[in-house]
Amino acid sequence: MQKHSRILLALDGSDQSLVAVRYISKVISKQAETALFHVVAEIPEAFRDMNVDRSTGEVDYPLKSWKDHQKEIVNEFMAKAREILVHAGFSREAVAVKAQPLKSGIVRDILDESHQDYSALVVGRTGVSKIDEIRMGSVASKLVEVVGHIPIIVVGEKPESQKILIALDGSIGSMRAVNCVGTLLNPAVCEIMLCHVVRPLSNQELSPKELFKQKHEADWIAFNQRKILPAINKAKRQLVQAGFSEEHISSEILTYQKSRAAAIAKTASDGGYRTIVLGRRGLTSVREFNIGRVSRKILHFAFQPALWIAS
Repeated sequence: MQKHSRILLALDGSDQSLVAVRYISKVISKQAETALFHVVAEIPEAFRDMNVDRSTGEVDYPLKSWKDHQKEIVNEFMAKAREILVHAGFSREAVAVKAQPLKSGIVRDILDESHQDYSALVVGRTGVSKIDEIRMGSVASKLVEVVGHIPIIVVGEKPESQKILIALDGSIGSMRAVNCVGTLLNPAVCEIMLCHVVRPLSNQELSPKELFKQKHEADWIAFNQRKILPAINKAKRQLVQAGFSEEHISSEILTYQKSRAAAIAKTASDGGYRTIVLGRRGLTSVREFNIGRVSRKILHFAFQPALWIAS
């Protein structure tokens, strides 16, 4: 049984924002409440760049007209986004629209709103907005670094498939990723693959000398397969309890892969999985970093999928 969830969808008015809205409409449980959130600029970004107020200079800038125009664009965009969700089956009453004036900065304002009892934050990866001077691309990358209290979903360019790949390493973070999927996704339409990556003992790029023999590598692979199997079985049980059919859950262990991030991204691409779900920190992540190394690498070179980073 899925838990009640609330989704914060941060929109910037770009086409990429609409991609994020359509993605949510296809994969998220229709029982979820969704808040469409936009931070409204009161003055052009150029004024803040120069640290001046709206009365600076001798020119009478048409700031009221500019602000009214921005408001009109925002209202039209938010209405369009809401209709996409409603048309997909979300209750109109469960889709809220919130446009608030800029307070501390776009990232800070979204971060503050995300603390209001939401289950996940969704942003588009890139996009230059029709709403003046707002660029969600840089905002998304900053939010990935600072949002650690709830999962963050960064929607790429073409996340059209409802096939989901969960990167599983047996860590608490990766099991939270499984829980995130079970809580938020629509089990009736999504297909899940649990993917574990085993790197070889040898690294020929750093040390051309062969220190580990073939027997060592084979033993290492077998050990890792035995070690990850209980986590895979636990994840499958958890997903079934959340309403997913066993027939729609598969698993794969990738061996002899030099790069975990590259292996995950390639497997997702080859298999048509357009959502990749990871834990924020894995077994080997350094605590000083707010996001694990594998998650960070995938975020940088997997542009088309939606990337979920579960906290």
